[in-house]
Amino acid sequence: MADVRDVAYDADDIIDGFIFKGKHQRKKGLINFVERYCFVLNELIARHRVNKKIEGIKMRIQAIAESRSTYGIENIGIERINFASRKLHEKRKSSPYVNEEDIVGLEEDVKILQARLLGGESRRSVISIVGMGGLGKTTLAKKVYNSSDIKKHFDCLAWVYISQEHRVEEILQDMGKRVLGLGKVEMEKMIKKELEEMLSTFLEDRRYLVVIDDIWKIEVWNDLQAIFPDRTNGSRVMFTSRFKGVALLADPRSPPHELHFLNDEEGWVLLSKKVFVRRNTLTSFPLWLEEIGKQIVRKCGGLPLAISVLGGLLSTKDETFGEWMKVLQSVHWQLTNSAEQCSEILALSYNELPFYLKPCFLYVDIFPEGYEISARRLTLLWIAEGFVQQRGDEPLEDVAEDYLEELIGRNMIQLAKRKYNGRVKTCCVHNLLRDLAISKSKEDKFLDFFHGGTKVGSIIRACRLAVHLGVPPLNKDTPHYRSLFCFDLGKPIFSEIVKFKLLRVLDLEGVYMPKLDNAFGNLVHLRYLGLSGTWLKKIPSSICNLWNLQTLDIRSTLVNPIPCEIWKMEQLRNLYLNELSEMGVHPIAGDSLVNLQSLQGIFIGGTSCIENALGKLTNLRELGACGDLELQEEALALWIVNLNQLQCLKLEAISRAEGRTRFRVPIPTLMPFSNHMHLCKLNLKGLMKKLLDPDEFPPNLTELSLQDSFLMQDPMETLQKLRNLRILKLKRSSYMGKVMIFSTGGFPQLQLLKLSFLNALEECRINERAMRNLRQLEVIECRRLKFVPQGLRPLTAPCELKLGYMPHKFEMKAQEHEGNVWYKIQHVPPL
Repeated sequence: MADVRDVAYDADDIIDGFIFKGKHQRKKGLINFVERYCFVLNELIARHRVNKKIEGIKMRIQAIAESRSTYGIENIGIERINFASRKLHEKRKSSPYVNEEDIVGLEEDVKILQARLLGGESRRSVISIVGMGGLGKTTLAKKVYNSSDIKKHFDCLAWVYISQEHRVEEILQDMGKRVLGLGKVEMEKMIKKELEEMLSTFLEDRRYLVVIDDIWKIEVWNDLQAIFPDRTNGSRVMFTSRFKGVALLADPRSPPHELHFLNDEEGWVLLSKKVFVRRNTLTSFPLWLEEIGKQIVRKCGGLPLAISVLGGLLSTKDETFGEWMKVLQSVHWQLTNSAEQCSEILALSYNELPFYLKPCFLYVDIFPEGYEISARRLTLLWIAEGFVQQRGDEPLEDVAEDYLEELIGRNMIQLAKRKYNGRVKTCCVHNLLRDLAISKSKEDKFLDFFHGGTKVGSIIRACRLAVHLGVPPLNKDTPHYRSLFCFDLGKPIFSEIVKFKLLRVLDLEGVYMPKLDNAFGNLVHLRYLGLSGTWLKKIPSSICNLWNLQTLDIRSTLVNPIPCEIWKMEQLRNLYLNELSEMGVHPIAGDSLVNLQSLQGIFIGGTSCIENALGKLTNLRELGACGDLELQEEALALWIVNLNQLQCLKLEAISRAEGRTRFRVPIPTLMPFSNHMHLCKLNLKGLMKKLLDPDEFPPNLTELSLQDSFLMQDPMETLQKLRNLRILKLKRSSYMGKVMIFSTGGFPQLQLLKLSFLNALEECRINERAMRNLRQLEVIECRRLKFVPQGLRPLTAPCELKLGYMPHKFEMKAQEHEGNVWYKIQHVPPL
């Protein structure tokens, strides 16, 4: 495998290098005959050199092929891949809204920790959870942290993750963001002591709970404890650690809570949940399967992570004696308390991954330890790297989502948040699995890291570099990087970046970078350019030379204007703009951006070119547009009616300013949605003269969000007739009336209802059999609402109620119905 990998890397270098030189030479132009002659001569010499290198590659491939025959290595075959794909689709179809964590054996631990946090001494105390990696320390801490009783009891809650190679400044900035709401640029201007004092002052008069996840050294606590004041008001610090000694030193008067391994019965329950996720019951399987399963559990020694990962592996196998025995026999020893043995179990599951999932799994290492990864960002990066294979006529984005679901199903990647429509929103990776990925990345020359003082180049010819902290010593000796990720740069290194001529992925999200060098246009192999949150002010016109670019992300930047040259980029699939109100877009006429799937954040003004340019973008699946939309009402309506593949639409009518007066701008009334069969998500922000009639909405609409609509008539009279609607969000000033009525039989499929910042709303009446499938009701900052919505009787189970910034009297009324109408009441914390 190493030989194949090295040949592939060398072939990539040869081809990409030749393409780059050819493009570079042509850009210089042919001024006269002499230059033309020199250009042709140079190209002939270059071709000759490339031919010699290709012959060498062919000889190496031939040698590998002969070795393959000698050692009897066979193709895996497509059947196994198709089987795994079928299993995945079955799971997704049967349980698209599963959001509950599979927590086994922690019930008593949750009760004990809640009691210690809510009761006990009034002094500030440190409560620690200790145990080896993979026991579920973070899972337990999250379960306790998110409970409604905890959120009601504490005035301030914050969660901070500590990496092994921590910096105090980095931790303080994370706390500043979560506790004080400060921005990164603002905090970088502060000295360490100034930020410490701000945090301490803020916490001084509040009863707080701060969770510090994964402490390795007591020095971390020694550096931080001064910012946690003790005002004998019951404040708590809770942390997780693998080391009991660290916990004892942090607070000798507070005994650590030690997690224990699962017993055989608990382990079998957990394994069953992971394997038989498609079944409605955990008892409908053969007895012999349970016997083998319990043997596998014993091999895992009761370690939840090992059981979960092997359960994920078994879920991809046929439920036959032979298949399960193969897995059992692959685990040659019984896990005791050794992290090394656990790594071997995890490695077994990695080795069993289909070839197309292995690089996708290794890719999670790019993100810093404890990072919550955006599913959209991750899947687009996979596509840019070429990991995602075409599957019939399916868009690559859908195939990539399936890859992510399969890795989550195998428990190689952990689900962090799932959208209410069932799609993954964010994910993360367990530390032990991350360690495995790092080990495999080094072995496969897949990825190298730079974290502060860590030396770059520790992996010879690694294809990717992830900069987690500091400025790496980039130089001419490391030109082979295909991907570069920067999460924290102390100073700009742009002049160095442009030297990496073979880059396919450049992700600088959140890095301060106000200017792009014109030389960026030389990075002709780029497929992904992530510049979100970089404070960038201008994009050079040379960006049109990036003819391979698939994704360009300039959200949360100051770019103004957008260069017209962007519209020449034929391979672009995803374009995320920054919604600047003063920005006008004037794309060139003609066929361009034919592959564009997602266009978000585009500003449309009176001079925007819709009819002859934007109107030709008819393959869009996602569109987000803002501006004074009424100025282009007819052209915009005609464009949208032709977007027959549209799945998600966001329209935002931004207020118009004349002198010192601002005028609310209406959403255009000519919007024709009724023929959009694929449109399932609609977000409308702006003044609405009247709500659409039921038959004017998309027929398969599942999610609707309204904001600043200023509707005077109760919208529920119309909206409750949308039979497929599952998510409804009525946000700030969407409805200005006092009473809202949910009629009998209305909203038959609604699962989530959010009412926020409806300042005039005083009463909600829910008639019998309305919203029978509601799972969650959110009421935020509706301060005139006097009573908890009455009459709700969900068909299947009590509903979850989430409250934020509501009057105390309202919250007390809600408590009276807890356990009856509301199975759980959560409070949005003040921070």
